Amino acid sequence: MKRFLLVDDDAIFNFLHTEVIKTVDSSAQIDLFNSSTEGLEFLKEALEGHREMPHFLFLDIRMPEMDGFEFLDELMHYPVEKFKDIRIYVLSSSLAERDKEKSLSYPIVTGFIEKTLTIEKLKGIIETYPS
Repeated sequence: MKRFLLVDDDAIFNFLHTEVIKTVDSSAQIDLFNSSTEGLEFLKEALEGHREMPHFLFLDIRMPEMDGFEFLDELMHYPVEKFKDIRIYVLSSSLAERDKEKSLSYPIVTGFIEKTLTIEKLKGIIETYPS
């Protein structure tokens, strides 16, 4: 069973992305946060061993409380080795090349995906994860 963490303030995208995940992997466990600060606290608890680490994190950039870059900056306080079993994807509607470049400059970020997450994109992502 794969574990997914979605952090996005947009309820419609959260619904769509949850449905895509369930379609691709009906046994997936999905933790969903509309609040970036609550999503960060959840992930910090996993990094500190208080809950299971998700296999995948899909993170939006533009959020009101804390944007995706601030979220990633907070994660960079942890050793990079802590992220060996999680694939972090920035999932954004931004078409700005600078956002993509900045996202990929973080050593813990696996990739940048333009919204919307599709079944085909997700299948490709899951296939790259070691069994």
